[in-house]
Amino acid sequence: MFAYRAAPRLVGALFAAFTLFSPALAQEDPRAEQARLAAYIQHNPTDYEATYRYVLLSTELRDYEAGIGALERILMFNPNLSRARKELGLLYARLGAYELSAQHLRKALAEGELDPVQVAQIEAQLPDIEKRTQANRLYLRMHVGLRAQSNANFFPTNSLFQVGGVGVASAAARKGDVNSFQLVQAAHDLDFQNARGDQLETRVTGYATQQFRLPQYSVALFAGSIGPRIHIAPDLYPGLSVKPYVTGAVALLGGTNYLNAGGAGMSFGAELTRDLWFEPGAEWRAIWVNPTAGYLGYSGYSGFSPYSTVSTLATGDVVTGYLSSSYRLTNDLRLEGRAAYTRAWAGNPQQSSDQVDLQAMLRYEIDPPFLIIPRRWTIAPYGRYTHLAFDAANPVINPLVARRDNVWIGGLMVDLPVTAYFGFAGNFEYARNDSNIPNFKTENVSVSFGPTAKF
Repeated sequence: MFAYRAAPRLVGALFAAFTLFSPALAQEDPRAEQARLAAYIQHNPTDYEATYRYVLLSTELRDYEAGIGALERILMFNPNLSRARKELGLLYARLGAYELSAQHLRKALAEGELDPVQVAQIEAQLPDIEKRTQANRLYLRMHVGLRAQSNANFFPTNSLFQVGGVGVASAAARKGDVNSFQLVQAAHDLDFQNARGDQLETRVTGYATQQFRLPQYSVALFAGSIGPRIHIAPDLYPGLSVKPYVTGAVALLGGTNYLNAGGAGMSFGAELTRDLWFEPGAEWRAIWVNPTAGYLGYSGYSGFSPYSTVSTLATGDVVTGYLSSSYRLTNDLRLEGRAAYTRAWAGNPQQSSDQVDLQAMLRYEIDPPFLIIPRRWTIAPYGRYTHLAFDAANPVINPLVARRDNVWIGGLMVDLPVTAYFGFAGNFEYARNDSNIPNFKTENVSVSFGPTAKF
């Protein structure tokens, strides 16, 4: 029921962002303009500027085949049009014809008639396109920077706690802090070269923070998964695939091992159209949570922590079912979403729970302010709602009330590439937990920014 109440708010917020960030909606009958240009260039094949306008409009309409046909036609009249060959190569890449795309882009560079902006555009795209033609592909992204939080110690909003059902006002208060962070994401695809598109996919993520004032809240996370993606019927349904995989994770808190997890899952990829993609799946994980990590503010404590019985996470098993999706609304705007249900079983019923999670993001691509910047910039507003319900009341906190959390998160991410490999990224986020237990009512505002590298 909580998920149904939350969904309209997420949809409404994202629709507002869609209206704000989508000037393409204001176009009047672009199909009619495309048809008019098509008729004109059919009788005027050497009017190259009109052809380029037609190709640009066809690209915005995601009618890539029409743009390719127009470019190939003018190259028949003049094979030395480097700009036309560049645009043709980029359109073939959109269709997934990477070998043909790379051939045209390399030839456009070799002809030496492009301006510096066009050369930079090719040099930014060509390495990724050529990589997609290889059987052994490695992608790497790194992001470092600083992050500021208003509530780095996750303290209750009103400094109120319940202990055994009795309200207690704490003399302490929430504390803001700044931390440095490092993020590394690696993806490796090994093509089986069996003419079906099957491949072995490996994903690895490493993330670490160093808190300046509250070192006991510094974290480190290492996670990975590996499994084959197998296309079920590539001739009949080329966009349908299945991926069984194994996964694992290790997390540290305050320099001490806090959580270990391992399990397996299976997902199904369904690319229904060029613009619409779904991925339903399910995953099981066994997790172990260290009951003493970070107790009393440092990692040297070796006794039993009373916080282990009130923590959200506990040793046990977790099963998650999910549905991820992506839909390209316009050539510049993509809507991404995820819905998930998680069941956690722990040794204590007060730490066993049901969780419903809804996420959505709008990715809006814009042209950078300077033409020499080869990659487009991305602005991405997002929202998330999580409802968490525990099986039983926790007598340590309140023996009569079982914990219920409603977490609301909203934010904005930006990705600002400057060169083909380097750029900057940032994030602004507001998070609020409306819990029925005052111990867990929290608010937090965070801002992060730093350089990125992509290879």
